[in-house]
Amino acid sequence: MVSKAQSLAQETLEAVRPTIGSATTSVDSSSWEKCSTETPGVHRFTYDYVLKVDVPKNASQPVMDAAKAHFVKAGYTLDPPYPKMARVGGKPPKSEWWVGVGVENESSMFISVSSDCVPTSSDPKV
Repeated sequence: MVSKAQSLAQETLEAVRPTIGSATTSVDSSSWEKCSTETPGVHRFTYDYVLKVDVPKNASQPVMDAAKAHFVKAGYTLDPPYPKMARVGGKPPKSEWWVGVGVENESSMFISVSSDCVPTSSDPKV
């Protein structure tokens, strides 16, 4: 699961790289969370992986446009506009994953990848 999240984040980063140039990136967070609904004997968790991208808010729109173009080309189901936050996102075809690109604060953006509640073979470290 972790490698799938990293792969989706890397694909998105490569799609926006022409827009962000050599901007620095770093892993902001990587975490497991137990799902609130459990089935006896089944381990179900969500996984979140977030990259921080050092692109200022005032340069973010072309990055989000590039991400949206990548999502459309890859056949993602796009999220409806979310006016409370400057971001674009969507789900890859036939996938339990979500990928988003948006403004974190005045000096940085994020690429976020999250899974739905999915079965795991054991309890990951939370």
